Amino acid sequence: MMVLVIGCDSSHSLQNHLQDYQQRMANVLEVESPDNLTISLPPYPALRELKLDIPATTIKLFEFYTLQHCELYSLIAERNTSLGNLQLPSTRYLYERHLLDALRQCLMDTTDTKLREKLTSWEQTKTQQISMVWADLIQLSSELKQGFSANFGLIKGNEKDGLSLSKVALNYLVQIDKNKHVNSAELEQHLQHLMNNPLPAKLWLSQLTLTKHIHQSTAWLIQHKDQLKCATKESKKKVDYLTNVFQQFFIEKIQPIASQMNHYQYQLSPILENMVVHPKLSPSFKHFINQLNQQGFENYQMAMQQHIHFWQSLFKRCNIKPGKR
Repeated sequence: MMVLVIGCDSSHSLQNHLQDYQQRMANVLEVESPDNLTISLPPYPALRELKLDIPATTIKLFEFYTLQHCELYSLIAERNTSLGNLQLPSTRYLYERHLLDALRQCLMDTTDTKLREKLTSWEQTKTQQISMVWADLIQLSSELKQGFSANFGLIKGNEKDGLSLSKVALNYLVQIDKNKHVNSAELEQHLQHLMNNPLPAKLWLSQLTLTKHIHQSTAWLIQHKDQLKCATKESKKKVDYLTNVFQQFFIEKIQPIASQMNHYQYQLSPILENMVVHPKLSPSFKHFINQLNQQGFENYQMAMQQHIHFWQSLFKRCNIKPGKR
């Protein structure tokens, strides 16, 4: 099992640790190190695939003038008598929430039977649509697109990764419909955090980086295992040197970051899984999240397990006890 090492050096990136690890092993075996890898997350789904078809709700001019006793009147005036048609997903969501509140208040303040019937119909329509407007907020916001698909930055394994604030931001966005009052500044603050510190994307890119490098290293070690039979003094010496490399780079530098990645995964995954099962989010969006959050993590775990299994088999064959040299 992977063990968290407190106080690990984070001055070098995970990418550098992995490359150094491979290069040091290549030096011991006196062979070429594995080829450099180009690693990136899969592309975010096209926005045209994600945008939901939310029917516009229109109001006739004479109906509009009957609402002058309500706040609803000024809200509709903002949108040129169309109940919601805004560009920014966050602004659209806030407007629709405000509109629903105003519709309900107007119903309480209205005695005219025909107008009440119309208001009730609009309120029902807008209530049914608000979850779709929320889905557009999640899928179409540039901040969340960045948070889920940014192809830069890897996990450092320390407080600079910003797990706590990222978890708060994601929880806020997923559960925003449960808030009776939504504050515009608070909503934008959480969106900006995910834009400026895209932890989900960093986590997934780090997992993918580890998966590909460690899988490559394992296959490369197996390719050169003839040098590691411990049958001669020379091969035993190489195994001793390799064991030191394994300890200094994999155990002391790579594994601590991987342990923190596991922690982040277990903290963020329940929130992301709620998105994957939400009925209003688009299939392509849910597939994108699921392949990175679930399948990506499983691939990463498998690569780490296979790599550790190789070393355990080597230690057993050569009668080596790591850390007790």
